[in-house]
Amino acid sequence: MYTVLFVFGCSEDGLKRDEARLVKSGKATEKMRLFTIDDSSDSLFLRQPTRKIEKESINSKLITLLRKRMLATVTDVDNEGVGIAAPQVGVGVKLILVQRFDKEGEPIEPYFNPEIKMYGDSVNAGFEGCLSVPRYRGSVSRSQNIEVSYLDSMGKKQREEINGFVAVIFQHEIDHLSGVMYFDHVFGGYDALLPYNEE
Repeated sequence: MYTVLFVFGCSEDGLKRDEARLVKSGKATEKMRLFTIDDSSDSLFLRQPTRKIEKESINSKLITLLRKRMLATVTDVDNEGVGIAAPQVGVGVKLILVQRFDKEGEPIEPYFNPEIKMYGDSVNAGFEGCLSVPRYRGSVSRSQNIEVSYLDSMGKKQREEINGFVAVIFQHEIDHLSGVMYFDHVFGGYDALLPYNEE
């Protein structure tokens, strides 16, 4: 008895053909186009759930290129951020980059297949913005300490307690992997957001 598996639309390392083309369209130091809610097709994509990255693919050429181009995007002077998720550049996989303000040198590090395993009881409200929601911000209540499991850049399973502002960044970016936008947590939703120049 033979079993035949057909994977439609997939290319390599778990990326769909169009996603792989998108990643390969520039050098490692070249930023990618940000998907924003200003574009209807981008907005639909940002609401889609993402796929896990297989351990064996973490250090592949394609996933490494994606990670480097995501870094170039989030550190670009025109749209600097403190974190980014793969769906924000049009790739539907579970990869986020987070700036670790709690570590020496404040590095921006990659996290593969991250999951929040525990939310602490301490919750604070704070203003958040998003590269995919340009020009606006809103007040979001987030846990101030969380426990996160993920695969590191060597493919090793890790579990870590994260606190303070960095915990907020993790929650924001991990939300993207489930198609959740920060304004979904804002009372009144998108319509309640404030322009950046207003208090």
